[in-house]
Amino acid sequence: MARVLIVDDSEEDRLLQRTALEDAGHDLFFAKNGGEAMKAYLGKDIDVVVTDFQMPDGNGFELITGLLGMDEDTKIIALSGSSPEELDMAKLLGALPTLAKPVDPNEFIEAVAEATASS
Repeated sequence: MARVLIVDDSEEDRLLQRTALEDAGHDLFFAKNGGEAMKAYLGKDIDVVVTDFQMPDGNGFELITGLLGMDEDTKIIALSGSSPEELDMAKLLGALPTLAKPVDPNEFIEAVAEATASS
């Protein structure tokens, strides 16, 4: 299964994402912001990064840009509960797929499977 880094400042959202992906058998790592995410990404062999947009100490746009700047093959799934425009921008930056919050657990599991299949 995949090694997935979940980046979200909301403990509730991290728990929902954790439940879905643990049940699917993935190994999970967590970060509350972009700075923690970069450290975790560099220290682990991560297959997929799942990131929210609105976070303290940096946002999802900065994280996506930073990750893809280090490794253009990074698989990133972007989540947003704020606006469809954020998801459109995430696609332009290279995140695929993008999902609106609240995320359907089955769609979420499928998105991770698709991202890892294209590795």
